[in-house]
Amino acid sequence: MSDLDELVSRDGVLLAGRFGPDWRVAETKTRGLFFEIPAALAVMGSFCEAIQSVLNALAVAMGGFSPSAWTPVHGWAASGGSYSIAVHGDRFVVVETDKVGSFDELRQLLRAGEP
Repeated sequence: MSDLDELVSRDGVLLAGRFGPDWRVAETKTRGLFFEIPAALAVMGSFCEAIQSVLNALAVAMGGFSPSAWTPVHGWAASGGSYSIAVHGDRFVVVETDKVGSFDELRQLLRAGEP
């Protein structure tokens, strides 16, 4: 079982995937009634790239206070309405917010497959 299979097998996880170096969605796994829409995945990749860029810029700006405390940016999460997305490194999950305990739980899910 791959790390994406394991992620998508968790309660509340609708989509698990991996970004390529250009922030395009390179690989995904889904389950249940959730299906992928290629245009939506492309928009999600662009959105995630933009958020990562903003957080990287913030980390560099905050580096003046503590040079190593903010970089590199490892991950982030966002929630709105019924769904949340969490990104850590090149992996991401889209989840039903009410079925996942916390953003800490999402972070742990994404970090579980790291070497």
